[in-house]
Amino acid sequence: MNQNIKILIGIDVSKNKHDICIKNNNGNVLKQFKIKNTKEGLNKLYITVDKFKANTGENAEAFFGMEATGIYCFPLYSALKRDGCLVKLFNPIQTNGYRKMEIRKTKTDQIDSAIISDMLRYHEPSVSTTFDNLAIYQLRELCRVRQRNVDKRTKCKIQLIRNLDLIWPGYKSVMKSIFGKTSLAILKEYSSPSIAASRPIEEIFEMIKKNSRSQISREQAQELYNQIEHILTVPEIDSIVSIEIKTLVLEIEMYNKQIQALDKEINLSMNQMNTQITSIPGIGSYLGAVILGEIGDISRFSNVKKLVAFAGLDPVINHSGKFKNKTGHISKRGSPDLRWALFTAANVARQKDVNLRKYYEKKMNKGKHFHSALNALAAKLLRIVYWVLNNNKEYQTQQA
Repeated sequence: MNQNIKILIGIDVSKNKHDICIKNNNGNVLKQFKIKNTKEGLNKLYITVDKFKANTGENAEAFFGMEATGIYCFPLYSALKRDGCLVKLFNPIQTNGYRKMEIRKTKTDQIDSAIISDMLRYHEPSVSTTFDNLAIYQLRELCRVRQRNVDKRTKCKIQLIRNLDLIWPGYKSVMKSIFGKTSLAILKEYSSPSIAASRPIEEIFEMIKKNSRSQISREQAQELYNQIEHILTVPEIDSIVSIEIKTLVLEIEMYNKQIQALDKEINLSMNQMNTQITSIPGIGSYLGAVILGEIGDISRFSNVKKLVAFAGLDPVINHSGKFKNKTGHISKRGSPDLRWALFTAANVARQKDVNLRKYYEKKMNKGKHFHSALNALAAKLLRIVYWVLNNNKEYQTQQA
């Protein structure tokens, strides 16, 4: 560790307040206190640290540490970095492991801050973290917000199908694309068979014709209209379910618009970064954005093995005495969004690139399960990503 570092500040971050433990580099506690999660609280921290720096020596430096607790640590971490402080973010797995070294099973905010300050004695300050490059961090958040919208839209779609099966079971057989623009327009206007049956066929056809741009014929509209006569209905239930159908349609349309807006922002961010990651087979603009956002600054990883471990694609090693684990399960300790993007890209890449396909087939020929072979290919793809990002060079796809 840097010999000038004399003061170690462990911070246990929470929503409204932070627990602080200040130690010297011998591990002795100098002070423990709390600050509010405000500008005034941060100023109080600086004043306290400056007093200890003044008492310790002219060249004394302070080293701050905290656990990577997602949204709660980001504002404080960014403020400390912006003010030129040495800061280390610890993975919760690291702090949990250190905590388990103690015989007594105790966990309080005060104890956690002391543990973090102890851990600082054995670590160098980070070169960079996910939060340091705000453009990449913004890209990560855009992708995560998009995925949350997709998940919410999926739940709405599942519930809409369930409601249609309940009160309009033949709808899917006529309208093949349930979530297309025309279908959603029909369900928003005529949310139950009884409502549709009460309207003339000409009115329904004109609405379908307008929304489908004449892609749906009168015969299809007539088929949908005629089918209504044969449906067993329960009016007391239909009236209730039809309300939810209208609500679900409005929600799906809202999520569609939000996802389209986010896609534009993601594409704009990717164009500004001028990255070569999309030259890799299977990685388009969106998957590239997810991978870049989750990895952050590639310089954080001194070698490719650390990146593979960060993604949770490294095999779990279990070797004790004569026992050797040969199952090769991956650790899955890293970002699930990064693994999903790599698996998705790998499944496409094996069909587009000769070398990657041969690598995949080699694993399958050894008796690997499809998912195991895809895991191995995803790890190989990540090694390619590491090379491309480090060298900022285009990957040359090997065509068949």
